[in-house]
Amino acid sequence: MVREEKLSAVLSEFARTMVTDFAVQGILDRLVERIVDVLPVTSAGVTLIEPGRAPRFVAASSTSALLFENVQTASGQGPCVLAYHSGEAVTVPRLRSDGRFPEFSAAGAEGGLAAVFAFPLNHGAGRLGALDLYRDTEGDLDPEDMVAAQTLADVTAAYLINAQAREEEKMTSSHFQDLAFHDVLTGLPNRLLLDQRLEHAVQRARRQHTNAAVLFADLDGFKAINDTYGHRTGDKLLVAVAERLSSVMRPGDTLARVSGDEFVILCEDVTSVEDAQSLAARINSALTRPFNLDAADISITASVGIAYAGLAEQISANLITAADAAMYEAKRSGGGKHRILDLRVVRPSELS
Repeated sequence: MVREEKLSAVLSEFARTMVTDFAVQGILDRLVERIVDVLPVTSAGVTLIEPGRAPRFVAASSTSALLFENVQTASGQGPCVLAYHSGEAVTVPRLRSDGRFPEFSAAGAEGGLAAVFAFPLNHGAGRLGALDLYRDTEGDLDPEDMVAAQTLADVTAAYLINAQAREEEKMTSSHFQDLAFHDVLTGLPNRLLLDQRLEHAVQRARRQHTNAAVLFADLDGFKAINDTYGHRTGDKLLVAVAERLSSVMRPGDTLARVSGDEFVILCEDVTSVEDAQSLAARINSALTRPFNLDAADISITASVGIAYAGLAEQISANLITAADAAMYEAKRSGGGKHRILDLRVVRPSELS
C-alpha cells in the first residue's frame, strides 16, 4: 500500500519545482526515481508521446524499464500506448495471460516482467504521454496505490506544462534576441553586435596587450546592379558576397553587415598591419569570380579601408571610423583597392 508520508514528501518536492527552472527531462527523471520509493513496484518509466514523431523525452528508473518503454514505442502497442489514447488507467496484473499486447507481452516476459500498470498524463482533454509502473510479481495494485499513481501522473502533467511553457518562452526570447543582433538578410552580426564585440576586444586587448584591426568593405557600383537587375537580385548578391567574405575570415574574426552594401570585419590578435593587408587581399580575390544569379553573371569589386591599432589604448569605436575613412580613400582611387590608416601614427582627432 502507498506510503503516505513519502507520497506527501514527493508532492511537496514537486510543488517546489513550479518556482524553479527544472527542465522537462529533469522532472521525468525525478518522477520515476521517487515513485519507486512510494509505491510497491519494481521499476517505473514514463514517455511523452508526440503523434507522428519519435518521443523526445523518455525516463526510466532502470535499464529494464527503459527497455520496456522503448518496446512500446517501437511496436506501437502496450499499456502506455493504450493509456495515452484512452485517457484511462490500464492494468495488466498478469502479463503472461493478457492477450492485448502480444509483442510487448513477449518482450516483457522475456525481461522478467510480470505485471504493469499505466496512467495517462492528462492535460485538459488531451494527454502528454503515460506513466508506467512495472512489477516482477503478478497481482493487482491496491485501490489506494492506483489513486496515488494517477495523482502523481496528474501532478507531473501539470508541472510538465509549466516546464514546457518556460522552455518555449526561453526559445522565443532567444529567437528575438538573435534577430536583434543579426542582419535579417544575410544572418551576419549587425552593427549592435559588432559594437559589443569591439568593446570586448578593447577589454581583452588591455588585459592581454594584443593588437586589433578593422576592415570596412563597401561594394563598388552596387546601386547600378540594383537598377539593372532589380532589388531581388541585389539582395541575392549581398547574401552571396556575405558567404564569400565569411569563407576568407580567420577563426575568431567578426564579419558584420552594417548597412546596405557595407561590411565590417573586426580582426583580433593581428600581429602586424601586414596581417590586415593580407585579409584585404583575400577579400578582393574572393570577389573576382563572377556571381551567377538569376541566370546572369554579375561581377563586383569592393573598396576596403583598413584601420590598424598597434596599442591596446587605440582600440575603440574609432577603429570603425578610421576604417570608413580609409575605405573612401580607396573608393576615390578607383575602387577594387584597399587603403590603410595606421592609428599608431594617426591620432583619432585627425580623422575627418
